[in-house]
Amino acid sequence: MVQPNSQDTLRMLLKQEKLDFDIIIDDVNTLVSNQMAEILARQDGEQSFGTRLANFDYNVYHTYEEIQEWVDYMVDKYSATLQISSFLLGNSYEGRTIQGIKIRGAGSQSTNPPAVWFEGGIHAREWVSPATVMGFTQKLIDEYEEGDPLVQRMFDNIDWYIVPSLNVDGYHHTWTQDRMWRKTRSPNSASVCKGTDPNRNWPYEWGGVGASSSPCSETYRGSQALSEVEVANVVNFLRERKAEGQDFMVFIDWHSYSQLIIAPWSYLESDARTEHYDEQMAMAAAMADAIRDTHGKRYDHGVGAEILYASSGSSKDYGYATFELGGAITNGGLGAKYSYTVELRDTGRYGFTLPENQIQPTYEEIHAAVRVIGDRVLSELGL
Repeated sequence: MVQPNSQDTLRMLLKQEKLDFDIIIDDVNTLVSNQMAEILARQDGEQSFGTRLANFDYNVYHTYEEIQEWVDYMVDKYSATLQISSFLLGNSYEGRTIQGIKIRGAGSQSTNPPAVWFEGGIHAREWVSPATVMGFTQKLIDEYEEGDPLVQRMFDNIDWYIVPSLNVDGYHHTWTQDRMWRKTRSPNSASVCKGTDPNRNWPYEWGGVGASSSPCSETYRGSQALSEVEVANVVNFLRERKAEGQDFMVFIDWHSYSQLIIAPWSYLESDARTEHYDEQMAMAAAMADAIRDTHGKRYDHGVGAEILYASSGSSKDYGYATFELGGAITNGGLGAKYSYTVELRDTGRYGFTLPENQIQPTYEEIHAAVRVIGDRVLSELGL
C-alpha cells in the first residue's frame, strides 16, 4: 500500500525504471470504511450475541469476543456426540484468552492418535482466516453427525486441534483502531513502534532472510525467537503433546490473501525443497484440485521461497522441522510431514478487506481441501 502523498513519487520512480504497474485497489481507506460501516449497521440491528449462538452466522466476520464464545459454545453443543474439548493457549500480551478446540470422534479406540494442527488469525488483518477456520469446522462436525463415512474415519482416528484466532490482541486492534494492523501488540524496547510479526518469531531458523530487525517493520522478527507470548505458548503446548507421544501429521497456518498452498522451506532462498517434497506437493496438488472443483478458484502450490518469497522464523518451517525432545524450547520443530501456509482468497481485488459475501465460498472450498487432507492421511496410516 502507498500513502496518498507518496503516489506521484512512486509513479515517477517506476516510470524511470521502465517498470509496468497496475493499481489493484485505488482507495484502501474507502474499502475499509465501507466494510466497517456495514458491520456496525448490522450489529446495531442484532440481538445480543449470547442469544444468537444457536444460529451462529458463519457468513459474517466476528469480533474476538464472539470467536471465544463460539469455542465454548461448540464444546457445550457437541460434547454428547463427540469427544470435544477446549484447550487454553494461555493469555496474550494484553491479557486476552487464546482458546482452541480439540476434536476426537466418539468411536476413537486410541488414547493418543496421530494429530492435525490448524491455526488461523496469526496476522491480525486477515479476517477471512478465523472465519474460514470456524466455517469448515462446523461443516465437518455436521458431516460427522450426519454419518459421513470419511469424516467419521477422520475424527475417529485423528485428533484435530483447531485454533481460530491466535493473534488475538492484533485482531482486536483491527476492530477498534487500525483495520490494516498485522503484528502483535507487544511494546519494543527503545522504539515507539509496537508489535512483532508472529510469523517471523518461530524458533526454527529464526532471524535470517526475509525477517526484519527493525521494530517498525511489518516483518519485524522480534528481539529473539519466541519473544511473543502467543507464539511461545503454541510451541510449549505442542512440545508437551509431543513429549506425551503424540505424532503430528499435519500443521497448517491459514492466512490471506493470494490463493496459494505453500510448503517448506521458506528460510532458504535456493535449494529450498525438503526431504518430503514430492509427497508435500502431491498433497498440495490434491488440495488445490478439491478447491477448484468446489467454486472454480485456482490455488497455486509450491515451496515458500520459490512461489512467494523467502522468510525465516515462519510457522510452516517450524511445523516441518524435526522435533527434538529435551533441550531448549528453541530447538527443532514439530516434525509434521505435511506443513503448509495456505493463503486464502482473493488474489488482490479486495485483499485483506475481502467482502463478507466471499466468506462462505471460501470456507466451502477449504472444507473440500480438508477432507482431502484427512483422506490422504488416513490412507498413509493404513486406516
